Amino acid sequence: MQRPGNHTIDIADLLIWAFRDQQVESAAAAHPDATTVYWAVMALPHAHARIVSHFARVGQGPDWHAGPDRVVQLETVRKARLLYAEWVRALVVLQRTLDGALIHYRVSGPRLEETPWRSRRASG
Repeated sequence: MQRPGNHTIDIADLLIWAFRDQQVESAAAAHPDATTVYWAVMALPHAHARIVSHFARVGQGPDWHAGPDRVVQLETVRKARLLYAEWVRALVVLQRTLDGALIHYRVSGPRLEETPWRSRRASG
């Protein structure tokens, strides 16, 4: 039998579980861990809370790649990468805040790079 707090979950997966699967924002009786996750997100600065909750409901993170157009606008790429980096930073804060605070989960991650476009450029 697994003891409470022994199930390890990545912060991005935990957020998806709480916001999309548990529907913590509208559920009358959400799982206690989902409620704790919700309040941790709401304690973030408003812009970060909005970004995190949106992508958790969608079930995936923001796309940092350039759009499918043949002509890529530098400003569009810059905004997409900034949004992605801010999202990853917020996940790091949430992981540190929530690890040890939940009943059934230990929180790991995020398993993401803050600036993956830099490592792709260096390796490509």
